[in-house]
Amino acid sequence: MIDAVMLFTSSITVLGIGYVVVANSLDLVRLLIGLELMFNSIFLALVGLYMVDPLVAFGITIISVLTSATEFIALIVAILSIDKITKNISLDALRAGGEEA
Repeated sequence: MIDAVMLFTSSITVLGIGYVVVANSLDLVRLLIGLELMFNSIFLALVGLYMVDPLVAFGITIISVLTSATEFIALIVAILSIDKITKNISLDALRAGGEEA
């Protein structure tokens, strides 16, 4: 039987992998994959939390699902918009705060 500590450890590992992917991403697709890994680590931690306190876990699940769906849609729209404007999804094509090249 899988216990909560093992699930929390797995969640932290997936979160760490997500951080590494985001830190080393060279394009928007890899950035999206890293962010999704981070959100999925939250869902993995929720499975362990359901074993400890189901009511709290349910509330966090609702908030996390809504946040994840909104984040995913916003990033897909951003990727499509950047691709349409620059014909490139590399992070080098992006500027902070709308700076001009």
